[in-house]
Amino acid sequence: MKSVNLLLRRAHLYLGLLLLPWMLIYAISTVFFNHGEHFRQTRPADQQWTALWEKDYAVELPTGPDAVRETARRILNEQGLAGAFGAQRQGTRLTINLPNFRQPMRVIFDGEQKKLRAEKRPTTGVEIFMRLHQRVGYGQAGGLTFVWAFVVDLFCVSTLVWVATGVYLWWKLAATRAWGFLALGGGVASILILVGTL
Repeated sequence: MKSVNLLLRRAHLYLGLLLLPWMLIYAISTVFFNHGEHFRQTRPADQQWTALWEKDYAVELPTGPDAVRETARRILNEQGLAGAFGAQRQGTRLTINLPNFRQPMRVIFDGEQKKLRAEKRPTTGVEIFMRLHQRVGYGQAGGLTFVWAFVVDLFCVSTLVWVATGVYLWWKLAATRAWGFLALGGGVASILILVGTL
């Protein structure tokens, strides 16, 4: 039993250290989301989209989200661009956003003028943290995007194991059970109250 307890203590300790950078990312970015009005001033005043290139281009814009996404993927492939993207059609305009952590970029197709234009804009540390929080991976192009999603899944599983080992270790310390029940009950109650009233 002592060897099992030691193994779980070590697992809890090292998982906590492994999760620490990811916990910081999600905690700091959540503060930015929750208190966005205080951090907007960190954005540069000239945060405008800057044209990278523009060229003549023709493509028939489809309807339906799947078809729009497939057309966007084809446009990006033809321009030698890869990675995660989002696509949105508004009338004869198709906007493809490439949410790079450090350098946001978008490609815009104007169906009326038959033009394709790529643009970029400056970013800030606050926005980078927010993109780290929002980034999704599976179903997107690019091997590194898949790796990001896989690591996030590992983070989620590791967090569950970390919580389970923490609960086990707490239970083994009889002297702390009363305070532990109080803390656990407070956490559960706060969630139930907010879910029931918001």
